[in-house]
Amino acid sequence: MAKKHKKTKSRQPPTKRQLSTWQRQRRLQRVIMIIAGVFFAFVVVFVGYGYYDDQVKPLHQPVVRVNDTVLNMDYYLKALDLYSQGQEASIVSYMADMTIDALERNELARQGVRDLGIEVTDEEIDSALEDLGLRDDEVNRELIGAELLTDKLLREYLEPKVPTACEQVQVQAMFLESETVAEEVIDGLAASDNFTALAKEFSTEALTKEKGGDLGWLPKGFAHLLLRQLGDSLLEEIAFHLEPGELSEPTYDESVAKEIGYWLIEVIEKDETMGSHARGILLGSRQEAEEIRAKLEAGEDFATLVQEHSQNPQSRESEGDLGWLRREAGNKVVVEAAFGLEPGVLSEPVADESVQTQGGYWLVQVLDKDADRQLDDETRELAKSKAFEDWLDEQREKSTVEKYLDAEQKSWAVARVRRDRE
Repeated sequence: MAKKHKKTKSRQPPTKRQLSTWQRQRRLQRVIMIIAGVFFAFVVVFVGYGYYDDQVKPLHQPVVRVNDTVLNMDYYLKALDLYSQGQEASIVSYMADMTIDALERNELARQGVRDLGIEVTDEEIDSALEDLGLRDDEVNRELIGAELLTDKLLREYLEPKVPTACEQVQVQAMFLESETVAEEVIDGLAASDNFTALAKEFSTEALTKEKGGDLGWLPKGFAHLLLRQLGDSLLEEIAFHLEPGELSEPTYDESVAKEIGYWLIEVIEKDETMGSHARGILLGSRQEAEEIRAKLEAGEDFATLVQEHSQNPQSRESEGDLGWLRREAGNKVVVEAAFGLEPGVLSEPVADESVQTQGGYWLVQVLDKDADRQLDDETRELAKSKAFEDWLDEQREKSTVEKYLDAEQKSWAVARVRRDRE
């Protein structure tokens, strides 16, 4: 029996309204896809740009320029990492300024030795990198090469310029607060001839007090290298004008800081809650303090004398006004003096060994003199280092040097080095 065929129901063609709806839906889908694509691309670009802006772009920023050579942040980071190797993370921040100075010094040396015929070979750099266990890359080669160049500059060019012997004097010295004290010490020397004991008792400058005045042999032209903490003092000049056994006259030197000062304090008013409202002036010696006190007692203006003589910046800027003092805060010497005074009463000179004041008097004695004494190794090394610094200064004077690294960039660099080590 033949099977019956099902009658297929024909589909109705879409209406115009349906077609219009479908077309709108398709257009909407395309718009959504386009917007999503643009948004995704925007996110990728934004994230990528942020990464570039935060991590990549800073590497290309210049940090120092020496003439036509510019060193960028990437170079600086590698140098900072090298110079701080083996150090704790906290030391990296300390090394940040030293590294930028080292890069300037290295480049000045590299450019400065061109006319001196001083060179470093690739083999010497290879050997140094191997000895130090450093990676052989461009920056390490340049940094180590610069150190080798500096060493050759010292040995081959500068060391021959440093004498092996020169005129020297064996010196004793003490630094005294005033001419009055100096005269007292001179009388004490005449009576006991014990320079060491008197220097330990009366010298107000740390080096001569600690050594009992014994400064050993000082080489002419190089003494300041051994006495750096005395700055530009007159000590060397005084010593080389004396003969063995001769004691200098008290010689005033305003460049040296001493570890004592004298306050004159006056209380303006007192209050049980606020404390003592005082004004004060800090002088360099008891002798000077007594002279200024006499002027104040004679009616001279406190503020004017403060401006002319005080060695305390705070009191000088405020015309002597120290503000309200409390027992539990501030300079203990000043506070104790103020709370022991009644309003309107001017104190006697109050010694304060917690402050520094400028100026005093040298007493210098030469024990021996040698016109051609050998320089010791320490002095020669200091002299070579000074010769190198002088040579670098000459290079700076004829070079264009610019440093671009600011505090924000420095912090970024330190953080980057620390992060890379984690």
